[in-house]
Amino acid sequence: MKHEDLVAALKIIADKGMAANISKDDLQNLKSYKLIEIAKGEENERSPACLLTKKGRVMLKSNLKS
Repeated sequence: MKHEDLVAALKIIADKGMAANISKDDLQNLKSYKLIEIAKGEENERSPACLLTKKGRVMLKSNLKS
């Protein structure tokens, strides 16, 4: 997963609160980097509800500054 793709995925999750149009593999990558948390019971959903962790919020904020 490229850096730009990772930041775009974090932005989608931050805006919508769910993982819309993000593949399962990319979600697993984000989760393994400890950037997101998937809500309990929604792990198998097509677009699970997700939250950014503190690390994910910091990364998103630092990459959105211009």
